[in-house]
Amino acid sequence: MSPTNAFLLIVWLSVVSAAPFFSRAPSLHGAFAVESASRHPSPNTVTILRGGAEAESSESATEDDDGEKITKDEEETPVEPKKPIKRKKPKTSKQAKEHLARPIQSTNPNYRIQRELKEFIKDPPPGLSVQVGKNLRVWIVTVEGPGIYQGETFRLRISFPPQYPVVPPSVYFLPPHLPVGPHFYTNGDICLSLLGKDWRPTMTAQSIAISILSMLASTPKKVMPMDNAAHAHNKPGQYQKDWVYHDDNC
Repeated sequence: MSPTNAFLLIVWLSVVSAAPFFSRAPSLHGAFAVESASRHPSPNTVTILRGGAEAESSESATEDDDGEKITKDEEETPVEPKKPIKRKKPKTSKQAKEHLARPIQSTNPNYRIQRELKEFIKDPPPGLSVQVGKNLRVWIVTVEGPGIYQGETFRLRISFPPQYPVVPPSVYFLPPHLPVGPHFYTNGDICLSLLGKDWRPTMTAQSIAISILSMLASTPKKVMPMDNAAHAHNKPGQYQKDWVYHDDNC
């Protein structure tokens, strides 16, 4: 073989052996390009993705802001506290005002009664109110029925004997409407030891009225006292010095 032919043969073999490499190059280049694009997106792609993210984040921010506003509004809206029920203070009668305005010496037996009346009118207990006529020593206390007596109204007559406060005041319910209960007689008397053996001079007419109100509130059912028939015809409001009480709650 001539040198020229040998040279041509070598060139041809080189070209043939290199052909597969060149034929794969485009696919490799294409794969590289795809991979590169995925790893390094073009500026346009970045802009689109970034725009979407910004849109989403902006939308979320709007929702968050709205949510925040709602929450703040709820938090900032003050909850109005329940207003306490105001009790209407009973009107003071003309006679009561006159009794309170009258100057009384501290040595006068009426001085203490006037002082008690002033305190009762100034701060009446819930469910109780007092009225006084011409006689300072006679009170009429209106009782708003509690418990099973809800909706009923009763009247107590309280009178102060000459020996007061050594002895208790005379207290009983006035007809026509009397409470029915195990400690309330049909003549108006009240089976209450504070009107008898348990009375103390440091007590007041107001404290007696509160005790009677408590008795009404704790009465479980409307039944007459066991000895009502024997007691019903007695004059009400007598000093209960020798009374035998039904129980410790009486």
